[in-house]
Amino acid sequence: MSPRRAFLFFSCGLVLAAAPAFSQSPVLLQDSTLNNLEHVPGYVTAPLGTLGGIVERGTGKVDMILVSGSGMGASAFEGFMKRNEKRYHMLAVTLPGFEGTPAPPMPPSGTSYGDQTWTHAAAEAIVRLIDERRLHRPIMVGHYVNGSQVAMQVTVAHPELIRALVLLAGTPRYEPVKASRFWPKDLTLEQKVKAVDQFSAPRWFKTVTRETWDSNNWKTTDMSVVDSARGTRFRNMTNDAPLPVLIRYLCEFHASDLWPDLDRLQRPLLLVQPHFTAALRADTTRSYLAGYLEEPWRGRLENRPHTATAVVDDAGIMVMDDQPAIVDRRVAEFVKRSDR
Repeated sequence: MSPRRAFLFFSCGLVLAAAPAFSQSPVLLQDSTLNNLEHVPGYVTAPLGTLGGIVERGTGKVDMILVSGSGMGASAFEGFMKRNEKRYHMLAVTLPGFEGTPAPPMPPSGTSYGDQTWTHAAAEAIVRLIDERRLHRPIMVGHYVNGSQVAMQVTVAHPELIRALVLLAGTPRYEPVKASRFWPKDLTLEQKVKAVDQFSAPRWFKTVTRETWDSNNWKTTDMSVVDSARGTRFRNMTNDAPLPVLIRYLCEFHASDLWPDLDRLQRPLLLVQPHFTAALRADTTRSYLAGYLEEPWRGRLENRPHTATAVVDDAGIMVMDDQPAIVDRRVAEFVKRSDR
């Protein structure tokens, strides 16, 4: 790995680490006139602590709240909600700033990404939603980056409100498959926060161009290994929000660590992870996927009570649509057990 590419990997984790477009050009597309750590002039924000949107679906007796992230919102659960509308009463939320909704104001200059300003505010908004809609011990469902963080935060902080936690393509943190001096394994939370606050945010993300971001972000087959149209749709969705919004959420994720919360998690947990295909697993340029979906969980769940896991072959990050029968069955079985 060249020093330039190693710098890129450390700065951005997944977003820019392994994309083919990068290897085709030695020039990193940055623009010193940009400030992606602030909203563009004239951007209309929403009050901090509000949700971007809520889609209500289903007539079942079991309440369920679904949260996605990484640019995706309520639409990530369209298929799941349609298939399960008789099983659950579902509220799928869109985090503010995703899917065309306004984001909160940027925190004051100098605020640490470790403060989790937007992520905590979204979690608190969901707690208020439970109260306002008089939901009875809902199942929390978190999907991928940001959705996992919000769902876990709500469940850990308010076990009295939540029946159980389901994570679909869930991730508690980023953990590299192979250690390097640019990103060692097992960084502490303090080290992660410092790296984001002092290095990756001001020295890379602040001036990265939209072209660099778009060309080096997720691949279609990361999202879906079954349906290329689905993969393209959700891959594009991860890029649709304004760049400052995407960067704020990503930096808050990389400046967080939900490993310790696993030890305090009192509610039952179901983790459903995509296993992609044998060909993709053998592709060394895709090791970043394991850094989000496999390594972070290694050795963390074996002795945890009331925990179930399912590794689903031939499925991408949109695991609930790539293998709907398997996911629906595993979730239904888990919900039934958690009600005992």
